[in-house]
Amino acid sequence: MDRHLPPLNSLRAFEVATRTRTFTEAARALHVSQGAISRHIGQLEAFLGQALFRRDGREPMLTEAGQDYARAIHGAFDTIEAATRQRLEHRTRHPVRIRLFPTVAVKWLMGRLARFHLTRPDIDVQVTTTFKLVDMATEDVDFTIQIPAENKPGLRYEALFPIELIPVAGPGQTPITDPAAMLDGSLLHSLKRPNDWHDWLAAAGVPSMHMRESLTFGNSSLAYQAAMDGLGIAMGHTVMVEDDLQSGRLVAMHPLVVRTDESYHLVSRTVDERPETVAFRKWILG
Repeated sequence: MDRHLPPLNSLRAFEVATRTRTFTEAARALHVSQGAISRHIGQLEAFLGQALFRRDGREPMLTEAGQDYARAIHGAFDTIEAATRQRLEHRTRHPVRIRLFPTVAVKWLMGRLARFHLTRPDIDVQVTTTFKLVDMATEDVDFTIQIPAENKPGLRYEALFPIELIPVAGPGQTPITDPAAMLDGSLLHSLKRPNDWHDWLAAAGVPSMHMRESLTFGNSSLAYQAAMDGLGIAMGHTVMVEDDLQSGRLVAMHPLVVRTDESYHLVSRTVDERPETVAFRKWILG
């Protein structure tokens, strides 16, 4: 069924005239002559079969019917404007871009990202990984998660979680009661975290001078996978191996958890206040 609508140009002229309160200002706003505004409103009155303006003064005044119609029309135009703005924002929006180390991406972020997508399906997220520290000043990203070497101006650093160490191995391995016995096993190392084993053994009171670097991997994710495959004992970060411990893919080889003085931080630009980045930042900090 066709809609019974008045001429849309006339309707637009009427809406602007009732907001600006004069035909002169309406003509200026729409870049037409004052006579064109009068003709458009005359066409609208003819379509409706009733007067919308009284023309007995210098400037036409709304009749009671015109006032009622204006209120309804303003609401309709507000709805159209809001819907249009939303579509324009959708067309021009950019994804939230995150670049971070593979271990943090795979072991911490990915399992949680589905929750964000469920609550905010309107926000696109782009995740990329890197094996080097992200330079927010030069790289085209919105967020990274890393252990900051130094605080740089223009960047916001917000703590996410501390680094806590615990030795882990694959399923079926028997936990070790004597920390010194760790030195008899095959210890798995990460090139990105060369001091983790030394720090844990020192906290356990075990000299690490005779520690053998049986197998060394490019990042912690590879070391964890090697532990799952039975190649030895890896030094896990509690947050990164939490899901693997709960599922039984890894077992804790000793109950001692050593908290380091390092923490992972969410790093972002202080000047970035786009709605999508604000929403993501609020979610991830929560």
